[in-house]
Amino acid sequence: MKKILSAIIIIATGLLTLAGYLFREALSPVLALFTDWAILLIGIAGILGIGYLLRMHILRVAKKQKGNFYSIFLIIVFLLTVISGITLSPQSEYFKDMILNVQIPVEASLLGVVAITLLYTSLRVVRIQGWTPLSIGFLSSALIMLILNSGLIGFKPDSLAGRIAGFIQRMPVVGARGILIGMALGGLIVGLRVLLLLDRPLGED
Repeated sequence: MKKILSAIIIIATGLLTLAGYLFREALSPVLALFTDWAILLIGIAGILGIGYLLRMHILRVAKKQKGNFYSIFLIIVFLLTVISGITLSPQSEYFKDMILNVQIPVEASLLGVVAITLLYTSLRVVRIQGWTPLSIGFLSSALIMLILNSGLIGFKPDSLAGRIAGFIQRMPVVGARGILIGMALGGLIVGLRVLLLLDRPLGED
């Protein structure tokens, strides 16, 4: 009975949410309510995740395990961030600058590492599998994008070379949109399978 009731709630929620996007004027209050509930649940889940992470690092420091220095650093930075956010409020420009001056360089460094890692991986693929059309296309496109985005070669915007370079630099945006469309379609298919009870994410056999 509990499984049937859970399935009915899931199906009703999914259908109402879908109908809210199709009939915004009539069902916009319902859609707004479900959105608020989702944001609230995500926030609670985030708080629980942060609490579990802090508990793990505090236990590591208490037991003097290997790498406890990094745990101490994480706890100190977390407490400073929380105290600064409460004292200054998240709308404070000083608080925003303090966070962004750390977040943006870290994100840029991670993206740089990802780019070099992908290039190195493509070289390994070429060495293991040989020169195939797929490996040649991936390696050449990666090298071209790295060279164009490095700023080492300058093109005049109005010149033919500048237009070609601009067109090539916009191609990853097309690929990213394709990936997002694929993710959306995949999520839609999974949601429909859940609504039609073809998949059972509730743990029942």
